[in-house]
Amino acid sequence: MACKDDNPEEIAGEVADLIYHTLVALAHHQVDIKAVYRKLQERRR
Repeated sequence: MACKDDNPEEIAGEVADLIYHTLVALAHHQVDIKAVYRKLQERRR
């Protein structure tokens, strides 16, 4: 939601939260971050 206000500090905070919670979810489910990178690589093709 911070992006709608174009506030760089708030955007950075929201993205930090997103990354943190994503990493927690990956760890909880024992998914290696490399699997995420592979998916992103596949989507670039």
